[in-house]
Amino acid sequence: MSIGERDIALFFLGWRGFVDTADTVLAEHELGRVDHRILYVVVRQPGITVSELAGALGISRQALHRPLSGLLRRGYVTRSASARSRRERALSATAAGASVEHAATGPQLTQLEQVVAIAGPAALAGWRAVMRCLAESTLAASPPSTRHLIES
Repeated sequence: MSIGERDIALFFLGWRGFVDTADTVLAEHELGRVDHRILYVVVRQPGITVSELAGALGISRQALHRPLSGLLRRGYVTRSASARSRRERALSATAAGASVEHAATGPQLTQLEQVVAIAGPAALAGWRAVMRCLAESTLAASPPSTRHLIES
């Protein structure tokens, strides 16, 4: 079996079809994909520190500052002193933030469920294997707290 340019095109087009569902919801709230990624992680890991969040997203704290500030200002995320250290800031999603995140992620989950129902369990197992291999180097470079996002 060989992989070719068509496979890359399928990947790009599949990704676009997947994110388009969330983009529609996010646009209604004047949010973007980075906001969605932040909310996705914070909803699933309440109390995550800013440093841990930056590591989980694979971006610098400086790059995280602007979108996180917007989410804080709009009341989607709260920041408090960390239980581990007064110098660290722990982040949690508010009810409004969790609601927006679920509204954006819910249709994606439904879309994946529909596609898997068509493709079948063997295709799902293969897809998960491919995604784990693609994510391996990213996870290796991420903080240990990120691994829980794919293990359950």
